[in-house]
Amino acid sequence: MGWVDIHTHLLPGIDDGPRQMSAALDIARRAVVDGTEIMVATPHQRDIMLGSSVQHVRNLVSELNGRLRAEEEPHRPVVRIVIGMENHIEPGLPDWVEDGRALPISDTRFILSEPPFSSYPDYVDDVLSRLQDLRLVPIIAHPERNAVLQRDAKKVRRMVEDGMLIQLTAGSLLGDFGQPAQRLAEQLVRDGTAHFIASDTHRPVDVRTPELSPAYDRVVELTDEQRAFELFDENPRMILAGREPNHDLGRSFERGAFDSGRKWWRVWSRGA
Repeated sequence: MGWVDIHTHLLPGIDDGPRQMSAALDIARRAVVDGTEIMVATPHQRDIMLGSSVQHVRNLVSELNGRLRAEEEPHRPVVRIVIGMENHIEPGLPDWVEDGRALPISDTRFILSEPPFSSYPDYVDDVLSRLQDLRLVPIIAHPERNAVLQRDAKKVRRMVEDGMLIQLTAGSLLGDFGQPAQRLAEQLVRDGTAHFIASDTHRPVDVRTPELSPAYDRVVELTDEQRAFELFDENPRMILAGREPNHDLGRSFERGAFDSGRKWWRVWSRGA
């Protein structure tokens, strides 16, 4: 088995991801070579509502999966794509969920929810609470990149205490979004507040590529193989199965508890 990437922008012509199907296929190919087995396509809900449709997104997921399956061979696996959305947290979001214009991940109760980057408006907590009233579990997308949360990490912890889940961006752990984002991401990995690490890929090359392995290696350096396995594989598989990951608040992750040294679940994709 490989990794599960719950936050990607690989559907062509929808948002600020790739423009052409050829680039989308390249993203998927690069991901599987690096060790990813499943990618959740999460185009921006706002872009879909303004310029596309949910049915078009479903059609693109189906087309992309079909093209990838056509490339599959016994010793050449391909990524499987499932549907989702990155839902910007704004007052109308709960209503859009109810009328089907905003989607959770793969028809589960887990909904990827994006806060603003430079502020934390008063309505954010109310919207998240209303989503929970709909029996949804918000997954907060890349909170480490929010300027307010960078100054108040305890607020991220309170989100988890209130039943929400946390997704970090792989590039944040590598310093791609600056030192404040990197510091908070590392803290959330160490203290058990984070539940997932995803690529947030937009391109096959350059910035925010689909490769997760550098961030995986960084998590192993910060903690151990078991913690990395949970963040990249076990926890995302749980939500795809409709099950909520364990909340590890209070558990401190230190290196050495599960250091096998060999990333055995990557062997299938690398032929090693």
